[in-house]
Amino acid sequence: MSASNAGRVGVWGASGSGKSSYVKQRIASARRVVILDPLQEYPGFKHVHSVDDVRQAMRADWSGFRVALVPRAGQEAKTLSALSRLLIRAQAPYRGKKRGKLLTLVVEEMNTCFPVAGGAAKCPGFAEICSRGRHSWIEAVGVSQRIAEVDTRFRGNCTETVVFRQKGPRDRKAAADELGCRPSDLPNENLSYVIEKAGGISRGQVTFGKPANDNRAPASNTNREPIRKGNRKKPKFPT
Repeated sequence: MSASNAGRVGVWGASGSGKSSYVKQRIASARRVVILDPLQEYPGFKHVHSVDDVRQAMRADWSGFRVALVPRAGQEAKTLSALSRLLIRAQAPYRGKKRGKLLTLVVEEMNTCFPVAGGAAKCPGFAEICSRGRHSWIEAVGVSQRIAEVDTRFRGNCTETVVFRQKGPRDRKAAADELGCRPSDLPNENLSYVIEKAGGISRGQVTFGKPANDNRAPASNTNREPIRKGNRKKPKFPT
């Protein structure tokens, strides 16, 4: 594995469309995961309520942790920024290195903590991850209903864009523009999605069989169809 695995993944879709199910399958076998989880949608994770709680959980087992931070209402951007800075510091030993340990940060309800109106200014720590997190082996997965409500610092740096069913024509057009396809190419049914990666666009379907066996998109749980583009020693927590 290389730092190139540490991408920025945008997952967008209407409520109930399947986007969180996709993310849960994607991270099923990841060993080092931190989630900003305002709605507590991730059972099985250790739910905590402060950035210091996250730090302690990471320190307890640096080689493997699955922690979900529940921010206080109205403090989502401030909390994500502080969390991001913690992760950047923690991953500092791997910065610029060819070998390292991947850390996955999932940001749910991204429109509340990294909004299109001044998201980078309100949350500078996460803005740093959007721009340079890959060099520290930090993978960022952002989840929200509407693409247009999230800051372009994240959207413009996405290495993968995953679009589920959209709510209306305006959202469909914004999603199609982000993917580089036609609105008619987007799914109308829940659990179906379109994914853009490295210039290629394909369709997929979330299913609920055996979880994916790696930290990439859950290909073993999806049926993919191409779309032509629209015209030893226990590791220690770093000090």
